[in-house]
Amino acid sequence: MKTRIAIVTMLLSIFFAGTAFAGEPVPVTKAAATKAVAQFLQDEIDYPAFASETNKECTVYVDINVNADGTLDVNGANGKLGCLKDHVVKAIEDAQNKDLGKYAGQKVVLQIDFKLYQ
Repeated sequence: MKTRIAIVTMLLSIFFAGTAFAGEPVPVTKAAATKAVAQFLQDEIDYPAFASETNKECTVYVDINVNADGTLDVNGANGKLGCLKDHVVKAIEDAQNKDLGKYAGQKVVLQIDFKLYQ
């Protein structure tokens, strides 16, 4: 009988401890930050006119840090064409969105494709 009471007491204490801490804020995941930054940059980065006129296509990989004020810092960028890489870096550094501030400190790596015909 004492064992049953001990087990029931232990299970109730685990249940109450679990519900007491259930209201704690959940930290932002890297996946959520990546998705939010990608959606924001999708509207900010356009296909440059000089590239479409000369039929240039490229994939640019960008390593980004999100700041508390919603700005983005580019740590590194890599792509075949320097002109498209520079265009992406400038567009990202000029972009700002205060909603991204909640992802402050997150490091995001994105792939940006410039394809004329998809």
